Amino acid sequence: MQRLHFLKPGRPRTLFAKMWHSVLALMLVSFLVNAFLVTATLQLGSEAQTERRLTRIADHWSAQAPLREPLAIDPVTVIYPSYPLLPPKIQRLLPPEARGLFELGSRAEDYFVMARPDAAGRAFYVVEYHAEVKPTETIEHQVFVWYLAGIAPVCVGLLWWCKRISARVTAPMQEVGRQVLDRSPDSLAPLALPAGSSVELQALVEQINSALQRTADVLERERRFTQFASHELRTPAAVMQTALERIEVHARPEQARAIERAHRGLRDMHALVDTFLQLSTDGSRATRSATTVVDRAWLQELLLHVAGGQPDRELIVDAQAPLALEAPATLVQVLVGNLLKNAMFHGAPGPIHVHLTGQGMEMRNNVRDEPSTPGFGLGCQIVRRICDRCGWTFELRLTRNTATAVIRVPDAGATTPASAAP
Repeated sequence: MQRLHFLKPGRPRTLFAKMWHSVLALMLVSFLVNAFLVTATLQLGSEAQTERRLTRIADHWSAQAPLREPLAIDPVTVIYPSYPLLPPKIQRLLPPEARGLFELGSRAEDYFVMARPDAAGRAFYVVEYHAEVKPTETIEHQVFVWYLAGIAPVCVGLLWWCKRISARVTAPMQEVGRQVLDRSPDSLAPLALPAGSSVELQALVEQINSALQRTADVLERERRFTQFASHELRTPAAVMQTALERIEVHARPEQARAIERAHRGLRDMHALVDTFLQLSTDGSRATRSATTVVDRAWLQELLLHVAGGQPDRELIVDAQAPLALEAPATLVQVLVGNLLKNAMFHGAPGPIHVHLTGQGMEMRNNVRDEPSTPGFGLGCQIVRRICDRCGWTFELRLTRNTATAVIRVPDAGATTPASAAP
């Protein structure tokens, strides 16, 4: 079973790994927006404060005696009693009939001018050189830097908090994932619902457990059907064996070949019934009660048996070493016999090649040009079930011209997994 490798390209990633980029980008965008708003607030606050101060000054001097000369209130604020006394720069920007508060000039020469009538109804002007009062770029940069210094720990804290939240949310899902990864591939035991699981995860675990239970029920019904069918087949096979023996006593010589063919069919039936009974038992102890050695002579004899004594295919055996299988002879006969039958009856003309080693067997034959039915036939299904029960591996490789069946046997020191399902 493949395990999950997090944070690798093409592999599933954790929830925090998926979201931290977006969270960080959102925080940076929020920082930039807030920094802009802070600097804009400083600017607007300075302008509002200047407007209130100039208004108070104009209210006070409008009730006083008219001035004859410009009066400096402070280093940046001057009262001009008439329009002709205004500096030329301001006269170019402000028409004589203008009344009210005006902001004039560029950023480098920024003026606030309050034009108000005095008690006699003549206009006077309160002028402030606002470029000296409003926040400079240096002040704005300092505010920006201090804001950055303050927001950086906040971003780190928010990322840490986001990680904690994602870990808390995904902890039950990770626990379910660990249960799936740590269990045997053949296990059908239900998954435990971790504490603190959400409603969505609870529904998912319940559906998984329901599917596992249905699978276990199907496998149990299949095992019981195989067991009952095998027991039921024993009786007619025994009746046929007894009848055949009585027929053989009074048979004529020309019937010997037909009787031998019937004996061969009964032996195959007995072997298949015994195999089904062993596959339907709980556990693999029965399948390991004996050892069967597969070699060149054994394969040649089995080919004669499968072909009815007249094989029409050449069997080429490359035996590097005999293959010892820990299983009864009948089970091994069904296993290898099904592979030979597939090669003989479903393959194209040509020799059957068998490669034998101490660790497995490989059987290769030609295939017909017409397309075959996808999937495995019944014979290959039986072979696969036998291999699963005994702890061996079976693989059928189909190409355009050949079919190769491979059986591999683990080393004697390797642990054979117990078969939990038939």
